Amino acid sequence: KPIFDDEDFRIFPKTKKELLLEGVEEPEEEGLIKDPEHLPYIGNKWGGKYLRAPEIYFKILEKGKDKLVRLGDIAEVRRGFTTGANEFFYLKPVGMSVKEVVEIAEKNPDTLIPVKNGAGWEGEIEAKFLKPVIKSPRELKTIIVRLEDLNYLVFMCHKSERELKGTKALEYIKWGEKQGYHRLETVKNRKFWFILDFKMAKILMLRASADRPAFYIAENSIAHDQTFYSVNINHSEYEETLGMILNNTFTNFLSREIESGASSALGQGVKWSAVYESKRLLVLVPKLIRKRKFPIINRMPNSIFTELGFDPDKPIREQEPNPLPDRKALDDIVFDALGLTEEERKEVYWSVAELVKNRLEKAKSVKN
Repeated sequence: KPIFDDEDFRIFPKTKKELLLEGVEEPEEEGLIKDPEHLPYIGNKWGGKYLRAPEIYFKILEKGKDKLVRLGDIAEVRRGFTTGANEFFYLKPVGMSVKEVVEIAEKNPDTLIPVKNGAGWEGEIEAKFLKPVIKSPRELKTIIVRLEDLNYLVFMCHKSERELKGTKALEYIKWGEKQGYHRLETVKNRKFWFILDFKMAKILMLRASADRPAFYIAENSIAHDQTFYSVNINHSEYEETLGMILNNTFTNFLSREIESGASSALGQGVKWSAVYESKRLLVLVPKLIRKRKFPIINRMPNSIFTELGFDPDKPIREQEPNPLPDRKALDDIVFDALGLTEEERKEVYWSVAELVKNRLEKAKSVKN
């Protein structure tokens, strides 16, 4: 808790060791040395957390000291893959949808699928070498990732050319080599230039977002490019629960607003999160929530102002929070677990809306 706090400045007593513990990167492999003095120091957002974070943030930290955990402590957070040659690897199905391709692949993986790429090639490839992929967040219409909304397939082959003999996939690889894709700096150091090595995920986090939710959930693990981070929880039985928790207003907006950086390079005051910052997002311990139906999955994510019922053109604190019913239902699950009062819940909503509004207005004023 701060020992002094007014509208001009705030004082927090922190030891060097405490700051060190907040800024080191924990090892991913079990059994490695845990002494913080021997772990890599990657920094922390001291200014955003201790000087600019709203008071409700610290109240939640106090109430949730045994209930909150850093995302990186319970899940692996990884950057999305880079193909190195999008024109080759990303394909559009011809005459059918991505969902239809997936259904065909499940029944008969050797079925030939008509596809085309961005370089003008059009032909057929076996269904088993084509996987759905999220190429752009603009494809997503709901918080849950639906195959019917996706536009692209990714060429995913884990066999050598010798093993591919007689397949259309091999013919496509040979076409790619005639175009010189295998000589690109971005792929030539791979053992097989056409093999992508990455992890798919059910929980996805947008690397950058202005005022909309950043977390999305897929029914099945799905491939995605570098506009997203993969979030793979250590205990898969809590996967759906974690997806719900990540979408509550405290984690998705308040914690992310404080832990992440704003990138002027991306324009419009977009909130950009590095992997190490994403690992520091505070989440409710999943096992504290009994599994239940996820409240908001089948609708378009709105701006935080619409989600919470605020008019961004008016002073936030002169308005009463009026969150959308399913937003409130989701938030109440987490707020109940944290033991927040009604006034504290309102304070979360006011604080989040103010932080986002101030960031967007600041970016607008800098641009002007």
